[in-house]
Amino acid sequence: MLSVLFGIAFNSWKQMVRDRIFYVVLLMACLMLGFSYLLATLTIVESRKILLDFGFSAVSLASAATAIYIGIVSMAREIEQRTIYSVVSKPISRSVYLLGKFLGSLAVLAVTHFLLSLNIAAILLLMGEAVPAGFTSCLFLVFLESVILLAFAFLCSAFTSSMLAAGFTTAFFLIGRSNPSFKMMATKALTEGTRAVATALYYVTPNLERYNIRDVVAYERPYPAEMIPIGVLYALAYVAICLAASCLLLRRRDLP
Repeated sequence: MLSVLFGIAFNSWKQMVRDRIFYVVLLMACLMLGFSYLLATLTIVESRKILLDFGFSAVSLASAATAIYIGIVSMAREIEQRTIYSVVSKPISRSVYLLGKFLGSLAVLAVTHFLLSLNIAAILLLMGEAVPAGFTSCLFLVFLESVILLAFAFLCSAFTSSMLAAGFTTAFFLIGRSNPSFKMMATKALTEGTRAVATALYYVTPNLERYNIRDVVAYERPYPAEMIPIGVLYALAYVAICLAASCLLLRRRDLP
């Protein structure tokens, strides 16, 4: 079982690293980091804060884009191109196949995130700046957010087309980033109906803003120490739910 699982994960890894679009996303992220360096050098004051602010944002957006893309490619596109049929026709359960694909995609996402994080650290050293406190924690939280997006992309890919899965996952990302605004809407609502809807949206939709401490680290402000363990548990819960639902949907999906 484990040998099959890791074999599928390794094949998924090889498939992703051969994809040209994956390198395009990585290149665009590096260009964004280069732009943040250029902007920081042109600024007389607070160049370090500007670099960190733009750098963290570039890594966050690149990790989100990578998670959505590889999540869609790993499942939805394989179903559409019928390459999955040659695998599921063998004595391999669909759940093992999906989990193997997820592990391979997770490895690609982790390596990508690590390389982008090294780029920020290298630019800081190039500018003669010290790596701030909370640097690793900030990037780790960004990574957890992208892992949630990856799991949700797998969930959408298990029951719909690649285009719709990409749209649903992007909407999931944008709504998750806007989650705290629903609570604000509930407190300022003029009617009970509006307050009830806003409150329901706040609790039902994911709160991805809990993984955002970019401004706090860039401006060297303190942040609650419990954010890391709570963020890990929150991500594990979301990933577990998404993967369990993905396995169930894929098992019930009619594949010839």
